[in-house]
Amino acid sequence: MLNIVSTNAGSDVPEEYAEQVTALVEGARADRTTEQGQTFYIRLHSYNAPGTGADRWAVDYHDDASRELEEYDSEAEAESRYEEMVRDSAALLGEDRDGNLVRFDVTDVDGVPGPLPDLPGIGSGDVNGLIDAPSEDPVMYLERSEDGTGDELALAVGPAAYVSHHQVVLTRAEALEHLGESDGDIPQERFRSSGIDPEDAFLLESLADTAKERRTQAADSLFLPAAADPR
Repeated sequence: MLNIVSTNAGSDVPEEYAEQVTALVEGARADRTTEQGQTFYIRLHSYNAPGTGADRWAVDYHDDASRELEEYDSEAEAESRYEEMVRDSAALLGEDRDGNLVRFDVTDVDGVPGPLPDLPGIGSGDVNGLIDAPSEDPVMYLERSEDGTGDELALAVGPAAYVSHHQVVLTRAEALEHLGESDGDIPQERFRSSGIDPEDAFLLESLADTAKERRTQAADSLFLPAAADPR
């Protein structure tokens, strides 16, 4: 490995060569890339070395404070270094102000937090469906698709006993409490959404907003690496 550009270690190559390689990688599309925000990226490039034409690979790391551009004469070593840098950086992502896991905007490395799929919409009709669900102790939750890829998210309602609490965005008990309602002592007296006073319709929207605020954390729980699965 040769340091082409290094904030921390300095360069191992002549200035002219460093400038040529830098121009090559900055002017070409990366073979692999991981990005977060406007200034952070880790990229893998392949190119013909200036002066010799030999096959070379470079891993380019850039953040607000440093840049490390490393050249390899082995594709396997460069691939390994690229993934190592991405995984090390993923361990430092932390959480945002809302307690949600910070994720890479773009990545192709398995097991690190990449972008979430589109979050499903939630409206007052969904809250009504939760209230009217016949199961015992129903909850509204997010689940991954069953189309074989698991890369989509869907909203579902089911018994709390069969759902990880990390996936839940709203419970029926919360909804009834917010509405100031309760069930009777027999099944026939179970409260239904048809009993909501039209003047209280705004409370349904409030409950939908609460569920929306919880979607990201619920989705996070479904896309964490297996070793970090909170269940």
